[in-house]
Amino acid sequence: MATRHNAALAREPENEQLTAILRLLILLLLPALAGAESLPLPIGQTQILPGPYMYAWQDPSGQASFADVRVLPDSAWQAVARRDASFGYGGSAYWLRLDVHNPHSRSLGWVLLVGNPLLDQLDAYGLDGERIYRAGDQRPFDWRWVEHRQLVLPLQVDAGEQRRIWLRMQTDGSANLSASLMTREAFDHQEQRSLLLQGLFFGALIAMLIYNLTIFCITRDRNYLWYSLFVASFSLYQFIQLGFALQWLWPDALTWHQLSFPLSSALATLFGIQFTYGVLELDKAASPYRWTTHILKACAWLVLGMALFGPYTPALIGSFALVVACAVAAFVITLLRWRSGYAAARLFALGWFVLIAASLASILSGTGMLPYSLLTLHAQQIGGLIEMTVFSIALAARIRQAQEAERLAQAKLIEQERRLRSEQAKHLTLQTQISESLEQRVQERTATLQDTLQQLSSANLRLAELNRRDGLTGLFNRQTLSEELARACARAERSRQSLAILMMDLDHFKQVNDRYGHLAGDACLRHAAERIQQRLRSSDLLARFGGEEFVALLDNTDHTGALDLAEQLREDIARNPCLYQQQSIPLSLSIGLHAGVPHDPSCGEHWLELADRALYRAKAGGRNQVVSYEANAFDGA
Repeated sequence: MATRHNAALAREPENEQLTAILRLLILLLLPALAGAESLPLPIGQTQILPGPYMYAWQDPSGQASFADVRVLPDSAWQAVARRDASFGYGGSAYWLRLDVHNPHSRSLGWVLLVGNPLLDQLDAYGLDGERIYRAGDQRPFDWRWVEHRQLVLPLQVDAGEQRRIWLRMQTDGSANLSASLMTREAFDHQEQRSLLLQGLFFGALIAMLIYNLTIFCITRDRNYLWYSLFVASFSLYQFIQLGFALQWLWPDALTWHQLSFPLSSALATLFGIQFTYGVLELDKAASPYRWTTHILKACAWLVLGMALFGPYTPALIGSFALVVACAVAAFVITLLRWRSGYAAARLFALGWFVLIAASLASILSGTGMLPYSLLTLHAQQIGGLIEMTVFSIALAARIRQAQEAERLAQAKLIEQERRLRSEQAKHLTLQTQISESLEQRVQERTATLQDTLQQLSSANLRLAELNRRDGLTGLFNRQTLSEELARACARAERSRQSLAILMMDLDHFKQVNDRYGHLAGDACLRHAAERIQQRLRSSDLLARFGGEEFVALLDNTDHTGALDLAEQLREDIARNPCLYQQQSIPLSLSIGLHAGVPHDPSCGEHWLELADRALYRAKAGGRNQVVSYEANAFDGA
């Protein structure tokens, strides 16, 4: 009996090794087995377009529930079989199914980025357990899990795990998913580059706007006013299309956001028509030019009325048709004016041609006729910027031509009157030189003023950010905490979501300063701030409350979740001492917490006091522990 027992014990290590080898083989073979149907999650800076791995099912009525869709047979699903899932402007609801698997040895955290900010509704199932991701530009902005202008769907898949994701999208605009899948690090890298390019794009538009408004104020030439209004409305159109407007201007004004897109497009078209009419001097041209312009302006006013008072889809399609019609008409008119001897028209013809190509690429990609790519996604931005640059050059050439014509006229007049008024000719020449010098000086002063204003704005932004931060740890300071706490309480009270506050204090911190020195104490504060920040979500807020005290503000977190996080923070600080000048300084953390649904939007300071009372109880009870505020227990104490 003892012999068989010893033999079984000897076989246990062999069984464990065999089990480990089988697990490794399953992990290595999983991508090969699932590769035909599921999408392997990328690693590094690689981005994957999930369109070829998706299956779609159309729901014209839009009434199918997730339970109905889950039981659909495979024959009901159609393979997308293209780079992006695009279905045009039908208005139906579309369900998309995507299988992904993690072939890597660890979970890196991924992001499914939907690059169409104008989707009305997008629901995602299977991203995070039973939670349903609901977002879109016809839902409040604060519903999004990630505060971003586009729809960002975080995805966490364990090593070797296979996951099925369902997406439901429904919109009155273009049902174009424009999705890409990447790691969170790749997303952060792409976001930095994207924000830089968008900043340069809108900066260039603002520079054009300020420059042409300045020229209008100096010359009183209305063509510069129409062009400035065209640039401003086009900038607003792009700000809306890229999702910045819903994020920063009107996150809760969903009705206005819906109509603002065709409205801004129609406004840009109307001002573009007025600018073309003036700069090509069509009021002096043949009557067909004027009739065409008046008809296009009437159509622009009609689309404006549809955007304000009519259904969204006809207004949107009407605005697209108006843009194409006006761009084609302007291109033809500029060509005809060029042939008739108006030399400046060739640059305007080039600008309108670029805008036509860009607008067609953008519209066709929205209908699904052109595949999704960075070029088609930003075609209208690139084309608009090139068009406006060409128009600016054409306006400058027009100024030079006017100056040259004036100079020739003055020279001819001087030649005719030279015999009788030689002194007057000298005076006119001097006056011309002074005028040119003055114009150059005004341009130099304008450029200097723009540069100064930009530097002042940048300095003010940096100063405002510094005023919000703690100088030692880089965390938010107490004033910023008070402001954000007031907003969070009001938001949680309005949405009836739970809010949690963690009040944290480093135990025996005075002894650390006395034993190791204040520089070591500063290092410990930075170490603790960094360890705590790493475990918080991007939507959470961490602030230095004062001395060795920290406060964490946790949105959408109930008592159980806050207590679990607090225990993790306490254990992490205890397990990871601060390393300073080859010394290991042990630290511990006492935490007081309070969580619940606020009943008063101005309860922030009171909740801080309750968390502080819980912290006091934790320190009085021996430190290095977590205590939550419970009214009955504390009142009894």
